[in-house]
Amino acid sequence: FVQDEWTVFDSPLLTLVPGARIDLDSRFGVHGTPKLAIRFDPHETLTLRTSYGMGYRAPVFKEMLLLFENPSAGYVVEGNPDLKPETSHSVNLSAEYRPTDWFQGALGLFRNEIDNLIFTESVESADASTLRFSYVNLAEAYTQGLEASAHFKLEDDLTVDTTYTFTDAWDRTEDRRLEGRALHRATIQLGYRHEAGLDVTVRAAVVGRRPFYIDRDGDDVEERVDADSYASLDLRIGQDLGDHFTLFIGAENLLNAGDVQFLPIQPRTFYGGVTGRL
Repeated sequence: FVQDEWTVFDSPLLTLVPGARIDLDSRFGVHGTPKLAIRFDPHETLTLRTSYGMGYRAPVFKEMLLLFENPSAGYVVEGNPDLKPETSHSVNLSAEYRPTDWFQGALGLFRNEIDNLIFTESVESADASTLRFSYVNLAEAYTQGLEASAHFKLEDDLTVDTTYTFTDAWDRTEDRRLEGRALHRATIQLGYRHEAGLDVTVRAAVVGRRPFYIDRDGDDVEERVDADSYASLDLRIGQDLGDHFTLFIGAENLLNAGDVQFLPIQPRTFYGGVTGRL
């Protein structure tokens, strides 16, 4: 991988960042991916960015060879040794605005054209009581949309971060929306850090309805089924014990979202521990 940063002008700031990466893979061969990013600051409170790049991702070990069974939840995830690498062309545009010390916002647009997208989908199972998922290549797909975010510093020790993402994901081969991809997703995160070493993070997310394609009546024709939207809530509390140790406890998926068929994720989970540093 190589890249260079070239400052064309200092005021207003204009920066170019060209780069390139070469993948040498004993299974899939040699593949090069160039990119170019541009940053322009017309004012000290405003940053504009744009970039274009080619992408390449070879399938990883678990996508090719994994066999994971979860009998209690009734599903199996298995790898696919015949997977091909995915390649893409991506364009991004974004603007960041920082009018005050306590607020900053950003808005971005993106478009990705993808060949051989590595994707998870449900496959036929010999056991009707068990759902089976596997990794497949989609010949042609695209994702496009926008992402908006805002950061608020309400006090020196309290921050709020929010994001909203609209994603239009399309399977060109089947001429339909990508399975399991929601159009809408929103998150909010509250962070509190006290000078006495107390650190609290609360994160919530809401994900919209997602399409799935299932042959429910055995006629070899898949029907579209929209899974319900869902919300998740995570919490982590940490307390510094002197300069070298931190005691922490937390919980993930407090609302216990998930179901076997459309959202096989880890149920409500609690954890805790101690970290040390020199």
